[in-house]
Amino acid sequence: MARPIFGIVLNLLIIIAGLAAFSSVDIREMPDVDQPVLSVRTDYDGAVPSTVDTEVTQVLEDALSALDGMSYIESTSSMGSSRITIDLSDGTDVNVAANEAREIVSGALRSLPDDIEDPSVSKSDSNADAIIRLALLGDASLDTLTQLAEGAVYERLSLIDGIAEVTLRGDRANEFRVAVNMPSLLSRGLTIFDVSTALAQLRDDTALGSLSSETQTLSLRVGSKDVTVETINQLPINDTTQVADIAFVQLAPEDANVYTRVNGETAIGLDITRQSVGNTLEISRDVGTAVEELQAQLPEGVQLLVTSNDGIFIEGSINEVVKSILMATGIVVVVIFLFLRSPRATLIPAVTIPVALIGTLAAIWLTGFSVNTISLLALVLATGMVVDDAIVVVENIVRKRKSGMGAFAAAASGANEVFFAVISTTATLAAVFIPISFLPGQAGGVFSEFGFVLAFAVTLSSITALTLAPVLSALLDPGKTLGTAEAATPGALARGFDRVMDFAIRTPLLVLSIAIGFAMIAMGAAMTLPSTVTPEEDRGFFLVQARGASDTTIDYLDTQISMVEDILAPYRESGQIETVQSIIGVGGGTSAFIVVRLPDWVERDFAQQELIAQISGQLSAVPGVQVSARSTNSLNIRGAGGGLSFAVTGTNLAEMTEAADRLTAAMAQDATFLNPQLSNNSVTAQLEVTVDDSAAGDMGLNSSDVSSLVRAMVQGEVAVSVFSDDVEVDVNVVPGGPPIDDPSDIASMSIRLDSGAYVPLSAVASLVTVVSDAQIERLGGALSVSMQANLGEGVDLSTAMDRVLTLSEEVLPDGMGITFTGEAATLDGSQSGIYMVFGVALIVVLLVLAAQFESFASAVVIMMTVPFGMAAALLAISMTGGSLNYYSQIGLVMLIGVMAKNGILIVEFANQLREAGEDIDSAIRSALRLRIRPVMMTMVSTVFGGLPLIVTSGAGAEARIAVGWVIVGGLGFATVFTLFLTPIFYRWITVWGATPGGSAHRLKAEVEATASV
Repeated sequence: MARPIFGIVLNLLIIIAGLAAFSSVDIREMPDVDQPVLSVRTDYDGAVPSTVDTEVTQVLEDALSALDGMSYIESTSSMGSSRITIDLSDGTDVNVAANEAREIVSGALRSLPDDIEDPSVSKSDSNADAIIRLALLGDASLDTLTQLAEGAVYERLSLIDGIAEVTLRGDRANEFRVAVNMPSLLSRGLTIFDVSTALAQLRDDTALGSLSSETQTLSLRVGSKDVTVETINQLPINDTTQVADIAFVQLAPEDANVYTRVNGETAIGLDITRQSVGNTLEISRDVGTAVEELQAQLPEGVQLLVTSNDGIFIEGSINEVVKSILMATGIVVVVIFLFLRSPRATLIPAVTIPVALIGTLAAIWLTGFSVNTISLLALVLATGMVVDDAIVVVENIVRKRKSGMGAFAAAASGANEVFFAVISTTATLAAVFIPISFLPGQAGGVFSEFGFVLAFAVTLSSITALTLAPVLSALLDPGKTLGTAEAATPGALARGFDRVMDFAIRTPLLVLSIAIGFAMIAMGAAMTLPSTVTPEEDRGFFLVQARGASDTTIDYLDTQISMVEDILAPYRESGQIETVQSIIGVGGGTSAFIVVRLPDWVERDFAQQELIAQISGQLSAVPGVQVSARSTNSLNIRGAGGGLSFAVTGTNLAEMTEAADRLTAAMAQDATFLNPQLSNNSVTAQLEVTVDDSAAGDMGLNSSDVSSLVRAMVQGEVAVSVFSDDVEVDVNVVPGGPPIDDPSDIASMSIRLDSGAYVPLSAVASLVTVVSDAQIERLGGALSVSMQANLGEGVDLSTAMDRVLTLSEEVLPDGMGITFTGEAATLDGSQSGIYMVFGVALIVVLLVLAAQFESFASAVVIMMTVPFGMAAALLAISMTGGSLNYYSQIGLVMLIGVMAKNGILIVEFANQLREAGEDIDSAIRSALRLRIRPVMMTMVSTVFGGLPLIVTSGAGAEARIAVGWVIVGGLGFATVFTLFLTPIFYRWITVWGATPGGSAHRLKAEVEATASV
C-alpha cells in the first residue's frame, strides 16, 4: 500500500496490452489443431480399378513412403482415378512437404503409364467436405455460364489465400461434335481415325522461328482463322471426301457427366476446399468480398449464390459466445452486489473482470493462440472466476476495517493475510492444465488452448486482486459504513450455518455415507453416458448423400434425385429450408449429394437434427439408391457425421469383401445399427475385351489396334482443340447413328486391314462379362473394405464401436481385423488419452498443493473432495441428456481446479489459525465460519457466470451447453461437498501431518540457538 500509483499503472498497462493485441490476434472457429494433409490425385481415363491400383496407386504409394513427416497414408483406386491421402505429423510444414511430394511424384512419372494425366498434389484432404459452395445460374446458356465460371469466377477465387482447390461441378462448355455416319465412312474405305487425322490440320502450332535484321527482329507464326462449323465441313479427308460428306457437325454443349441444380434450376457449382491448415473464417470473409465484386461484373440476369458457408456458423458462434461473456459479466456483478450490499465494495472486484479478460487477449497473441470458440468459452467461465481473488481480498479487507483498523492499514493487512491463499489458488488452477498440453493430437490442442487461456485470465486476476484491489479498497473504503457492533453480531443465516456445520462435524460417518451414496448414484448414471467427439451441432445446413449401384447411369441417378428434391420441396415452400443444391454424378457417376441450407438460427424454431429426423424415413423409401442425411462437424474430422465408419483389413480383397458382407448381415440383425452397408460398391460388372493375338497377327493387327478402335467408338476421340471467338473449343469425333449400348454393337464393329478390307471385331477379339472390384482401398498400405452404419435410436458412438468389435470377433476369419476411421478413429484415439489427463491432473494438483502448504496432509484433505465433485458433474451431464465429449471433458478438468480452489480458502486459513496456537477442531470451525462468505460468493459467481451458456441458443449452442451444465450443475453440488467434507477430512487426516509452520519454527529456533551460542 506504500505505492498505490504503481498498482494502478500496472493494471492500466495490462489493459493497454490487451487492446493493442485485439486488432492483431487471429480469429478462427477452433484452435489450430488441424492435421496437415496432402492429397495426390491421378486420372487414368478408361482404366479399371485393378489397373489403376497396380500401375498408379501402388507405384506412387511406394515412392511417397520416403516423404519426410508422413505419419499415415490411405488410398482409393476407382474407375479411371487414383486418390492418395497423406496425413503429416504434427509440426510438419505443409508447404515444404507439398513441394517435396511434387518432386517425388515427378520422379515417379517414368514408372507410370504414358497416357495418364499428370498427378496433382494439393495441400488439402481429398475426402474433406467443401467449406463454401457457390452456384452460378441465371438467364444464360450453359456455355456462357461455363465460360464465366472457368474464367473470371475461378480466377478471382484462386487468388484467395488459404484455398487449396476450387472444383467446378456441372460445367458444360461447347464443343464441335463431329458425328460420323459409319456406313458412309466405311463405303469410302475410311476409318474414324482418318477423320481425326484430317481434323488435326485445323490447328498448327509449329514454331517458325524469327527474322532478324540490323534494326529489328520479327517473330514468325502460322496463320489460322477462327474455326466454324462451315470450316470443319469443308475440310478434306482425302481427294474425294470432305468431312461434310460423311459426318454431321454441330457446335453443342459437351455431354454431361455431372448435373448441378439449385432449387430446381440448372446451375454450375463451385466447391471451395481449404488448405488443411487454412483459416475457414478468413477464407469465408475473402470469398464474400470476391462474390460481391464478381456479382457487379456478371451479365444481367446471372447471379452468383452462396449455397453453403461454414464461415456463417463460425461467425454466429463467436458472436453468441461474446454475448455470453457480456451476460456473464452483468450477472456476476449483480451476484457480488447481492452478497456485499455495497456499491463501492462491488465496484472493486467488478473492475478485475475487464482487466483480466482484456489482458488475456495480449497473452493469447503472445503465445500464438487464437480467439476461437474454445478460448472464448474459457473467457466466459473465467468471468465468474476472475472476481474470486478480488472477492477474497476485498472481503478480508472489509472484515479488518470493521474490526477498527484504518482504511489503508486494513487494505495492507487484509491483502497480506490472504496473499498466500490467492497465490495458491492461482497456482493450483494453472497446474491443472499443465498435463493437458501433453495430450497428443486434436484433443491436446483443444484442451491446452482452453486451459492456458483460463490460466492466463486467472493469473491476471490474481495480479489485479493483489495490486489494484487493495488500492481501490483504501481509496473507496468499502468497510467504512459498517460499524463494529453490527459485525460482532452474526445474522440468523450465519447462526443457522454454524448449527448445520456443527452437526456435520459431530456426525462425520452420516455425512460421509450420504456423500458416498450420492457419488455411487452419480457414477451409476455416468456409466451409461454416451461418448462422442463433439455434441451434434446445428450448423445451419446438412448434406443428403445418395449412392446407386455400380452400373447406375447418371440419367437414372438424376431421376431418383428428383424424387429426393420432391421430398424436400414442401419444406422449402414452408420456409423450413432456404436452399437446395443438388450435385449429381460425383464419385464416378454413381453418387450424388444435396446441400440443404436452413434459414438463420433466429428465424426458425426447430433444430437441424429435428428436420433430419423428419425426412430420414422418407429418404430411405426412395427406390434404386441408398439415401442418407448427415451433418458436418467443427473439428473437420474426415468422414464425421455419418455415424459409425470403419474398415475390414486383410490381404485378399475377394475374401475381405465376402467377410464384410457377412459382417453387414450380422449388423443388420442388431438394433445397435441402422442401414449397415459397404461404403462403396464392392463389385461392378465389366465387359472384358480379349484379343486373340494369333488371329490378329495373321491379319497384320495387334491388340493396340483393337483397343484404340473400341475406345474411339465408345468414348469418342478429341481430335484437336481450336479457337472459336477467342475461346478454345474441343473438336470431338463420335460415331453417329444408334448409340453403342450393347455387347453385340462392339462385336460388329469393323476394323480395317492393311489390304483395305474390313473384318468384324469378333474375328480377332472375344467379349466376356466379368465381375471386378469397383474400388480398391488401402489404409496404411494394407488392403481394406470400408463399411459404415447409422446408429440406432439412443445409441452412442462408443457403444456402437464396442458392439462392432464383438461382432467382428464372431464373424471375421483369422487374419482379418477392424480399423476404425473418421469420427470413430478420433474417439478411439482420444479416450485413452483423456483418462491419462485426468490422472496426471489430479497428481500434479496434489503435488502443487503439498508444496504450497508444506504438508501432504493438507493437500490430501483438499483432493479428497474432488472425486465427489466430479461425480456431481457427471450426474448433471446425465440428467440433462448430455454426453462425454471434448467440451464436457474440458469442464470436468476445470472442475478439479475450481474445487481445489474452494478447499484452499478454508484449509489455508485453518492452518494459519493452528500456527497461531488453536487446536485442529476450533481452527477448522473458525475457518469455515470466516470463509463461508467468500467461498459462497466465488461459487455463486462462477455458477451464475456460467448460466448464459446453458440458456444459450443460436450457432454453436450445443458446445456451450455441454460445458455450461458441467460448471453450473457440477460446481453447485461440488461446493456443498467442499463445505461438508473438508472439515471432516481435515479433522481425520491433518492429525497425521506436521503442525503448520512447524518446519519454519524449528528452523528459526535452531538458528536462534546457534546465534546465542
